[in-house]
Amino acid sequence: MTDTTLTTRLANAADKPNVTRVFSEAGLDTDATLEGGTTYWIMERDGQAVGAVGLEHGDGVSLLRGAAVTPAARGLGLGRQLVISAVEYARGRGDRAIYMFSKGGNWETFGFTQIPLAVVMGEIPDAPQIQAYKARGERPGGTTWMRDLTK
Repeated sequence: MTDTTLTTRLANAADKPNVTRVFSEAGLDTDATLEGGTTYWIMERDGQAVGAVGLEHGDGVSLLRGAAVTPAARGLGLGRQLVISAVEYARGRGDRAIYMFSKGGNWETFGFTQIPLAVVMGEIPDAPQIQAYKARGERPGGTTWMRDLTK
């Protein structure tokens, strides 16, 4: 893969099938993707979606939603690029923190620390992903993380 064929751009409604496919291939929840109050990006190689990431926005905070890369594009640092871009976007919009749910991975390398689930549920209760969990009567699985963007 060469960098000259790789692009990352804001996703729009027409990109929803590609975003959900990338998330699905990575084993991530696809409910409530590209809902109102969110920003998503899609990473393409030669016009084909190979990665996606999203942010669900609240009042001064955001929820990182699905940083995923297709299996064929893994191991190239593309997921890291997507996460860093989303964190910088959240910082640029003035967010004081960014939260996420994860079923794996060491998010400390991105400056995240583990926090109780109740913190996220209280800070950004109207996020589409949280609302989808509530509608199904479920709680997010895995670990809950936060990155302080004020430092």
